Amino acid sequence: MIRFDGIGAEMKYVLIVAAVIVGVVLTMLVLTIFTHVFANHERAGQFDIYTNPKVPDSSVHSALYYKRHRLTEWLNSYSVDPNNADRILFSSDEYDGQSRKLTPLRRWPYGGGLWSPDSRFILLNRATVRELLTSEEVDLIDSVSREDGSRVELSILQWSPDSQRLAGVIRISPDGRDLDLDLVEIRLAPLSVKYIATISHSSLVWTEKEIRWNGSEELQVAAPSTTEREIIVKPPQDLGWTTNPPSAPVKPATLYEHFCSAVEGKSN
Repeated sequence: MIRFDGIGAEMKYVLIVAAVIVGVVLTMLVLTIFTHVFANHERAGQFDIYTNPKVPDSSVHSALYYKRHRLTEWLNSYSVDPNNADRILFSSDEYDGQSRKLTPLRRWPYGGGLWSPDSRFILLNRATVRELLTSEEVDLIDSVSREDGSRVELSILQWSPDSQRLAGVIRISPDGRDLDLDLVEIRLAPLSVKYIATISHSSLVWTEKEIRWNGSEELQVAAPSTTEREIIVKPPQDLGWTTNPPSAPVKPATLYEHFCSAVEGKSN
């Protein structure tokens, strides 16, 4: 008599192992598609950011999700509301245009995304402040110009704690040779600029470590002048700029830009 019991048991074992392997592979495939299991994961407020690992001949990109709902597969930058973990400002050249939780604000690319401490304002396009409740915008560059009326190069460092002022830096070369970095305090209402100090003839720049806001919300220099970072206070006639509005028109927007959007989600 020929018996097949041993062979049948081994075959069962092989089939079980094969089924388990196939099940694991399928599970990992599903997880890869729907949960980015092989991507780097970062939590920002109530949002999830998944970044694919760098592999040869591919670009690194990030996807933004809110409670398992994909907002964009191509996230460029983002900033979560400091007072609301369900609200985020983000930039992307592709997003879920059907979502009612998205509000387009600017065409991408843009250089901003700085929330005010009270979440009332956001900074867009490096020097444009938008009030979210009213959608009104203020171009901070309208508060200052070169002596010939042309527009200056202005960047923003930080909001004041009361959300009424900003610390900014004007890059200018009064003598046409050396570049000065003028620290200024910008008040939103009424829009005005106050000169504070200058980093002169240096490759170093103003950072948040060199400034502070005192008890009356006035901007001050918090770092001493050194040989590497010479901090001076120039007389008004040597600034190279005035607090008059620029007479030169705003440059037209470039073509082929994409959307930047903000999303506000409601907690369930």
